[in-house]
Amino acid sequence: MNVKMTSDTEGEVIIKAIVEPGWHLYGTELPKGPGPKPTVIDMSQSNGVIFTTELSSAPATVEKTDAMFNRVLNWWDTNVTFRRRFKLTESKDASRSVKAVITFMGCNDATCLPPTTKILTKTIK
Repeated sequence: MNVKMTSDTEGEVIIKAIVEPGWHLYGTELPKGPGPKPTVIDMSQSNGVIFTTELSSAPATVEKTDAMFNRVLNWWDTNVTFRRRFKLTESKDASRSVKAVITFMGCNDATCLPPTTKILTKTIK
């Protein structure tokens, strides 16, 4: 995770996910019902910032029938970059940080990894 300031009071959070060849990372919105868990990036525990955009990702997900779940699902089968813009809300002396709680699940053609949660924190200077 990286935080890039675009001005004295505004910036952008950048999170890059590396997807190994043959694997895929499920999208942030999946149909309800039995199946894999979507990728969730929760930044609500950040301090001293207010987010001004929704989370975006590039490239776009692919949508295919997943043989493991026999459902049409979406995922990334290449590396993906997530971005979200913010404004600072506290003075320069205050403790400012972005905290991202990321839950994700990946599969290949034969198996799936259980949902995993990673916590990333970056101080804003």
